[in-house]
Amino acid sequence: MPASTRRSSSHSHRRSEIVEFVRARGWARIDELADQFSVSTMTIHRDLDHLHAQGMLRKVRSGAEAPPSEAVERNIELRKALNLAEKQAVAKAGFEWAAKHVEMQAVAMDDSTTALHVLPLLADRLPLTVVTNFLPAINELSTEPRVRLNAIGGDYVPEFSSFVGSQAVRALRDMHYDVLFMSVPAVSRGMCFHPSSTAADLKRAFMESAELRVLLVDHTKLTRRAIHRICALEDFDAVVIDEGVSGEDLDQLTAGEANIVVAQLDTPTEPGTV
Repeated sequence: MPASTRRSSSHSHRRSEIVEFVRARGWARIDELADQFSVSTMTIHRDLDHLHAQGMLRKVRSGAEAPPSEAVERNIELRKALNLAEKQAVAKAGFEWAAKHVEMQAVAMDDSTTALHVLPLLADRLPLTVVTNFLPAINELSTEPRVRLNAIGGDYVPEFSSFVGSQAVRALRDMHYDVLFMSVPAVSRGMCFHPSSTAADLKRAFMESAELRVLLVDHTKLTRRAIHRICALEDFDAVVIDEGVSGEDLDQLTAGEANIVVAQLDTPTEPGTV
């Protein structure tokens, strides 16, 4: 790997971790971030300038603060960067669960950055049909000749990088697919919520046309709130969450009628081990 590529990868990884660190605390000082990531304060200033420009956090005097929760949901680059290990584990566990219960010839996914991690797992299932309204997924799949891509159109929302609206809802209601991989911004009291009523309508339409419904959520979704109710957890055939979920939250989830699947995080391999 060229040195420039390694540096770029290192920068991206550190910046992703900075975003998660700041979001977990709500605010962090420049010197605190420099100590946490073992870099100079000037490097942190450059990182924060970049992240501020991307809308991934707010650089303020002597530190950085997390954006409001709704702003997080409307920033696709921030959503991609957060909780990568958890999202990958949840996507893998959800895919493996679905593969045991249905023959995947037609797969649907909504505008979920978690579901994006399902795409690499489809390689051994090709050829197949994929239905999605999510522009990043459309762009990635458009170059794969063994995928019959059914791109759901409608009103394009740049903040979500997806298509929504009545046209998209009607298109989904005319379809039927084997499995839906879907996520939501917030889970509370056994229900799923979204800050956008239009997006909530479309997610319900996705569910209506699926033979099997798999919800993919990392544990941070249990701490968030949104106003528009989508559905109950028990409306999914499986609800997959990562092992970072607290014991209390897991007890509440399993106390209901939903089928809860806990995804195990991959353990990093230590240097020099096989």
